Amino acid sequence: MVLKTLTIGGSDTWGGGGIQTDLRTFEQLDVFGLSVLTCLAVEAADDFVIRPLPVALVEEQLQTIERNFELAGVKIGLLADLETVSLVQDFCQRNQGRFPIILDPVMAFKETKDALQRDYIEKIKELFPYVDLITPNRREAQFLSGMEALTSAEELSFAAEQIAKKTGVKVLVTGGESGIDTYREGSFTQSFTGPISLKKTNHGAGCCFSSAICAHLAQGFSLIESIEKSKNHVYQSIENGVIVGEAGNVWRPQKKESV
Repeated sequence: MVLKTLTIGGSDTWGGGGIQTDLRTFEQLDVFGLSVLTCLAVEAADDFVIRPLPVALVEEQLQTIERNFELAGVKIGLLADLETVSLVQDFCQRNQGRFPIILDPVMAFKETKDALQRDYIEKIKELFPYVDLITPNRREAQFLSGMEALTSAEELSFAAEQIAKKTGVKVLVTGGESGIDTYREGSFTQSFTGPISLKKTNHGAGCCFSSAICAHLAQGFSLIESIEKSKNHVYQSIENGVIVGEAGNVWRPQKKESV
C-alpha cells in the first residue's frame, strides 16, 4: 500500500521552502505527498510578503483530503492567520492519534527581521496539545521559551527544556548552522549531532527536516530513528542544493548519474 502524507502550509515562490520542499521530500522518501495550501510567499515592492488564502478555500482543501484519503502522517508549516490556525486546530483535534502530526511552528523568517504578530504566536500554541512533535528553529524557540537570543548549545538545550515544561509537547529545537539539534520529552533530553554543510544552499532546510521526520514516522520508524534519518537527509539535500542568487535552496539527497 502506498503511504500518503499531507503537508499543510504556504507556497514558497522561490521554491526553497514551504510545500514545494515538503512535497519533494515526501517524494524522495517514497511516500505520496498531498498538500493543503494556506498562503503564498512573494516579493512585492522589494519586500518579503505573505498573502493568506481565504479561510473558506483552506477548509475546502481539508475537506477534500479527509473525504478521499487515508493519511499516514501530516506535517504543518506556515498557517499565516488566526482563522486558519483555528481551522487546522479543529482538523488536528478530529484526527489526533490516527497518524503522526508534526508541527513546524513557523513564526519568523530568515528573509526578514520581523517576527509574525504576537497574537499569531500565542494562537499557534493552541495546536500543541494535538500534535506529536514541534520543530522550532532558534528564533522560534526563543519566542516559545521566553528566553533571549539563543547562541550556545547549552542555551538551546535549556530552551527545549523550558518549552517542553510549559507546553507538555515533545520538542526538537533545530540548531541550524551549529549542527546540533536538541530533543526534549518530559525529563528526557537527547542531542543529535552530524556533519555541518558549509554550502549556502540551505533555504528550506527546516521544512525539509520536519517533512522528512513525518515521512519516516509514516513508514513506521520510531521518533528517534526518524530524527536521525531526517538529519542526514537534510545534510545531503543542502550539499546537493540549487544556487539561487547569492544563496540557494535544498534539493535532494544525492545527485543522479547523468546519462
